[in-house]
Amino acid sequence: MKKMLLSLAIMAGVSIFANAGNVKEGVSVCSEAVVVASDDDEDGFVEVKTEDLNDNVKKAIEAYSETDTVKTLAYNTEKKLTKVVFVSKADNSEKEVIFNDEGKEVVGE
Repeated sequence: MKKMLLSLAIMAGVSIFANAGNVKEGVSVCSEAVVVASDDDEDGFVEVKTEDLNDNVKKAIEAYSETDTVKTLAYNTEKKLTKVVFVSKADNSEKEVIFNDEGKEVVGE
């Protein structure tokens, strides 16, 4: 997310300076901003911290705590889904689970 904001800020600054020479007296120039999506949020999910999640999702994640540890947490604001990658304590295998805001597992999202 930070990379995306930095990229946007740099592009906006370059755009302003590039168009500065094209401004004539009494005429304003409006340039379009280009949003560059980073690979991290390609599917609409952005990294979050546990404390940023609602209580229902926290409880659902805690249910896995005996057998798994959390590797990554990501949230999709538009779909209101939380994607969690768990690592098994037994064999270090990974599994991805998606929860809705009610803390219920969602299949096929």
